[in-house]
Amino acid sequence: MTRLFPKHAVDQLREDSQAKAMRPFLARGSNAKRCVYCLMAKFACFCDHRQAQNSALQFILLYHRDEIHKPTNSGRLIADLFPNQTQAFMWSRTEPEQALLNLLNERKESCTILFPNTETAQQQERKVRDQLDILRTKKETDKPHTFVILDGTWKQASKMFHQSEWLKHIPHFEINQTAQRSFLVRHSQHGMQFATAEVTAMLLDSLGHPQQSENLLSYYQAFNQACLNSRKRGNE
Repeated sequence: MTRLFPKHAVDQLREDSQAKAMRPFLARGSNAKRCVYCLMAKFACFCDHRQAQNSALQFILLYHRDEIHKPTNSGRLIADLFPNQTQAFMWSRTEPEQALLNLLNERKESCTILFPNTETAQQQERKVRDQLDILRTKKETDKPHTFVILDGTWKQASKMFHQSEWLKHIPHFEINQTAQRSFLVRHSQHGMQFATAEVTAMLLDSLGHPQQSENLLSYYQAFNQACLNSRKRGNE
């Protein structure tokens, strides 16, 4: 049988993590028969919304160990839409993969951590904003900028950011409140704790890539509706 979608970095990371696990990850709804591609219960499959495309940015998804197995994880949507621009690794406080360290070193002149709720280092933020001003005017032939995205709950992401000494040399970028308020105006029924895919969509929009931003946001909304449908059916 021909695979409907080729494996991307998050698919491979999930498989590798499952192979190394000492016991299965059992989340709510673990007994449901799921689509092998979108991970939703089969009756809530949203694969028809998935259309791979290219992004003007590169992404490194850095996963908390609990997040990689969740069907409700939205970070994987970035890899679904932008498979050729997305790489994925498991986070470790003291023992990050050498391949990840090599990649960060290789891209150190054009790499930023996307972390939307940090209170650290205004100097770092100014440095990043200077980088992004240059980024907005770069030609398409130039090397694309890479964003490291910490994928976990907000509490987990904060822990990942603050406890990883090996990340401290990388400047970080905060999605400012103006961009967040603009997003909320367009999507009024929304709290302030944005999902990973939403924050990435805001990033793309703020850097002048509105179509890629809209595509990711639209895909996230289809995913979110599928999650709601799964929960509703499960409660019947």
